[in-house]
Amino acid sequence: MAKNTFLLVFLAFLLYLCTQLFNMLVMTQNDISIIDTTALLQRELSSGRDICCTRSEASSFPEILRKDFLIEHIALVICHKGFFTFTIGEEECKIGGGHTLFISRDVLFKVISSSADCRYSLLFYRIDSIREILGNTIMGMKFLDVVHPLNYNIVRNDEVPELWHYLVLFRNFDTCNGDVFIEKESLLLKLSLTYRLCSIFSRLNSHTDALSNRQTEIYINLIQLIEKHYETERSVSFYADKLCLSPKYLSAISKSVSGLTVQQHIFRAIIRRGIFLMNNTDKSVKQISDLLHFPNPSAFGTFFKKHTGLSPRNYRRK
Repeated sequence: MAKNTFLLVFLAFLLYLCTQLFNMLVMTQNDISIIDTTALLQRELSSGRDICCTRSEASSFPEILRKDFLIEHIALVICHKGFFTFTIGEEECKIGGGHTLFISRDVLFKVISSSADCRYSLLFYRIDSIREILGNTIMGMKFLDVVHPLNYNIVRNDEVPELWHYLVLFRNFDTCNGDVFIEKESLLLKLSLTYRLCSIFSRLNSHTDALSNRQTEIYINLIQLIEKHYETERSVSFYADKLCLSPKYLSAISKSVSGLTVQQHIFRAIIRRGIFLMNNTDKSVKQISDLLHFPNPSAFGTFFKKHTGLSPRNYRRK
């Protein structure tokens, strides 16, 4: 009897020990997965890849996002659980589980803190490769400058359930390995998501529907003129003259349609071009300054640092 009791106790202890070891193994595997996800995201963001995304739900943010990070992508972060706090420019915000964060381009983003139970998924992608396909269509303009003019937007996940499916698809494009067909498929996926975001923001920002067709037309013409002349013309009066409007009225339209002034749109175009030249050419800061028609490199450096938080040289080193 005593032997049977001892045997039962021993077997129960072995079962308990196996259960504990199994739980520890599962926890260890999860920790490794989380570390790998964070490390991989750190490498992708640091290397300036066209598509950067988490391969699974992550709990910690890479170090690069815990400092001021200049957003050059279409950026969204899905918070599944817990919460995290962040800054956009000078504004500090908080997002909780069940919400998605959309971040505009050309703003500084930094994660301040996150809860112990925070779980998130992230997708950043560049639209340079599909810009020609988007062209100057109304939808393309709406997405880039009308329905997404704010520095960030937070929406409930149940309002945008389709985004999760896109993120899962993007995870499969870790590398094209020189396969031209996969590369083209990746471009089409980016185009599809971009137009889906157009639809989402048109739906969520219904106030834009109340704008008159005339206001929208003026605004789109303004953006096209800025894209054509921003390197040499930076005064509101120049663009107002081109559109046969007063500077005050043009400024009012720009503000009511996009929330941004004409001057802010001009400055954004200059910064985008400056960043492109630094990332994709070996031109010196002086050469870039000359191309963008600044009086000297110092003036360009001051302008660039004011809008990005980094000097041109420090931006290139990051």
